[in-house]
Amino acid sequence: MGMSFSVGAFNQFLGQSGQVGQQYAWYQSAACPCADPYSGQADPACPICLGKGKIYPATPVNGVAALAGQNSQKAWMASGQYETGDLVLTIPQATPIYSMGQWDRVTALNTQQVFSLVLTAGSPLEKLWTSVIGLTKVFWINDGALLIGDLPTVNPDGTINWSASPVAPPAGTQYTITGTKMLDYYCWGMYPTNRNFQQGLQLPRKVVLRDWDLFSR
Repeated sequence: MGMSFSVGAFNQFLGQSGQVGQQYAWYQSAACPCADPYSGQADPACPICLGKGKIYPATPVNGVAALAGQNSQKAWMASGQYETGDLVLTIPQATPIYSMGQWDRVTALNTQQVFSLVLTAGSPLEKLWTSVIGLTKVFWINDGALLIGDLPTVNPDGTINWSASPVAPPAGTQYTITGTKMLDYYCWGMYPTNRNFQQGLQLPRKVVLRDWDLFSR
């Protein structure tokens, strides 16, 4: 008896009402026009992509996926291409994020962690490339002392807005901003042994997610 596949069964198991699916936000990438026409390298001072070479929509597409099985995770760790924090994700066909591809940004909506970043006030690069849940503290150094500022707001595109903050770091000042965020990744690419099309069936895809902080390094 030949092997048969049921796309519906996969979708039910992995999907919105399934047993293992989790919520993810997907930002499809596009090449930034700042790229050098000869080398293809992004402009490190680009205020749009911040030197990453990719741009993303302000509004993501939400969908459901699941962590691949333990054997897939172990195989990827042993592949020689693994970076600490990599995840193998299984995406069912019946979710809007099924078309996820390399360099796309992905946010895990069911998890969170603290963050601490150093930015420069008034810089074109003053932007948070992360999905902020809340801010907790802002501080900078002035004449050898730490000054605590009022919390800014974060615009949908990640830029910082100080207009409603009476105490803010002066333009050109480096400051530390802390808070909580969701876990952000980028899609490294398809899992090397993935075969999502089987005789016309769109079976679940496997992709590798990598920590967003490693993007373009």
